[in-house]
Amino acid sequence: MPDEYLKDAPPRVFDVHVHYGPRPNANPNRSIEFHREMLAYACSRLNIRKVALLGRKGENDWQSALDAHEAFPDLFIPLAQVLLDEDGPEQITRLHGRGFKGLKITGPKKNYDDESYFPLYERCEELGMPILFHTGIRGGPIDYLLFHPRDPELAERTSMEMEERTRGQNRGAARMQPIYLDTLGIAFPRLRIIGAHLGYGLYDSAAAVARWRRNVSFDISGGAVVRRHIVDREMIYKEILPEKLLWGSDCDVTHMSRELTAWMDAFHKMGMPPEDQDKIFYRNAAQIFGVE
Repeated sequence: MPDEYLKDAPPRVFDVHVHYGPRPNANPNRSIEFHREMLAYACSRLNIRKVALLGRKGENDWQSALDAHEAFPDLFIPLAQVLLDEDGPEQITRLHGRGFKGLKITGPKKNYDDESYFPLYERCEELGMPILFHTGIRGGPIDYLLFHPRDPELAERTSMEMEERTRGQNRGAARMQPIYLDTLGIAFPRLRIIGAHLGYGLYDSAAAVARWRRNVSFDISGGAVVRRHIVDREMIYKEILPEKLLWGSDCDVTHMSRELTAWMDAFHKMGMPPEDQDKIFYRNAAQIFGVE
């Protein structure tokens, strides 16, 4: 591996957190094939060799992620986003048979470690399917730290659709705390578990779980806020080692380069050696998903 990074990207990258398909504000005239080609092109320019592609349940029954894998089999690794309260172990077996290599899970009605979900986890363990869990606070239509609206009525109009869709639900961050991955790490020691965003807002619990559970790692996606928290608190090396971290973009394809560059700069400033950067950018994820 080269001792120095290229100007715009690490020598090799495994992106473990890519939501597939157009974003809500994307041009509706662009086809899913267009987005697939654009993502593949961006990956080729950024040395992204592998992508865990999170296929949504509502998009032709997850089929678009499989189509992307068929078009670029060496690049895209299809993961299915499932709902713990709707999809059971039989569904997981069917998804595995169709070619999905893992799952993305978020928004449960009960805590992640509720025993009613155990049959699904057990099936994933049996089939060797890693699970990427959202952990911590979930974002919304408005970031009230960085972009607080001056007009309360504008804020209400902007948030109304999501607020009405989630009215009366109990699927907030309380159900998705990283501490619940400790239970799963103990109960299913061969299940490969990834917590997203290092538990955004709950970093201490996330780091503590990763410290003691062999099969639990965390990605560092989440943009500038999560990066600032991790870097300013000097969490890497003091609270969690590079061996337990994975890189994920979790952003629009047009911003993937920004996320890579920002983390490269952060690692350089903290004096992280190239071999540890390679663990985060590629090697750890490759081991979890069984490639190379």
